[in-house]
Amino acid sequence: MSKKRLAFLILPLLLILSGCQSANSLHSSHVSLCQKTIIDYVQLRDKGPIEDYQALFTQNATFNIPKLNIALTSSAQIAQRAAQAIKNKKTIHMITSTDIQASGQSALSSTAHFILYMSDKNDLSAATKIFNGRYIDSLIIDKGRCLIANRNVLIDRVDTLH
Repeated sequence: MSKKRLAFLILPLLLILSGCQSANSLHSSHVSLCQKTIIDYVQLRDKGPIEDYQALFTQNATFNIPKLNIALTSSAQIAQRAAQAIKNKKTIHMITSTDIQASGQSALSSTAHFILYMSDKNDLSAATKIFNGRYIDSLIIDKGRCLIANRNVLIDRVDTLH
C-alpha cells in the first residue's frame, strides 16, 4: 500500500478518534461539575446560605418527595422550603454514592444515595429521624455550571432514634 493511500485512510480515523477524545473530555468535565453540585447541595441544604442553595437549581426546577406529598415547581419555592426547614430542623445530609451519566449534549442524569439525620431545634425531646433514600436528578450544564433541573427524592427507609 502506498504512503499516500495509507495517509488517506489514517487521517479520517485520527479525526474521529480526536473527536471522541474531546467528547470524553467534555463528558468528564461535566460529570465533575455535577459531582460538585451534588456535594454542595448537602452542605448548603444543612447550613445555607439559602442564596447559594437556590443557585444550585434552574429557575423552573421541580423538586418532588412523593412519600411526603411535597411538589415544588421553582427554585424560589425550593429555597423557601429549605429556609423554613433550616430554621426549625437540624439536619445532617450525607451522600453515600453517586452515579452520574450523560444523557445529552449538556444534560446529565444522576442517582445519589443519601442518609439524612433530622432533629427538631425547638423540641429537644423529639426523636431524631434517619432517612435513607435516593436523589434522582436531571441536571443541565449552563454557563459552565451544573444545575439541578429536576429532583425526585425517593425515601427507601425511615428510622427513629429516641
